[in-house]
Amino acid sequence: MVRWTMIHKIKALYDNGKGLSKRAIARKLGLSMNTVKKYLEMGEEEIANRQADRSRVKKLDEHREYIVHLLQAFPGLSAVKVLRKLKEKHLALGVSDSSARRYISVLKDTHALKCKRYYEPVLDAVTKRAVISTCRQKKPANRRS
Repeated sequence: MVRWTMIHKIKALYDNGKGLSKRAIARKLGLSMNTVKKYLEMGEEEIANRQADRSRVKKLDEHREYIVHLLQAFPGLSAVKVLRKLKEKHLALGVSDSSARRYISVLKDTHALKCKRYYEPVLDAVTKRAVISTCRQKKPANRRS
């Protein structure tokens, strides 16, 4: 996505056809000639609307509730396993593995899962050292001093 400063540079260099050619602007700014042409043909209001609406419909959005349910029910489930379960349920998913992993990792970050790891030092009375607590309660290993 081209930023506003670059768009203003494109329009200033073109100067309504009195300035540089589209090809020269593209070369000077290091952009594609198609990009320069696109922004010269668009009005500022259209550019503003286009940059404001960055939402896209993703193929996995229709399965979002099921994915969130899986992640909440099984917090340790990896993205690959979630994708396998999705493919078992919906044979013709039509999504690449990398796109699915990226989508699932975003969902993991945005949704609170049942068991988030938290680190809280707890002083062990026997060994006089800090033990890190996680969602699974493990007994500290007995070590001889």
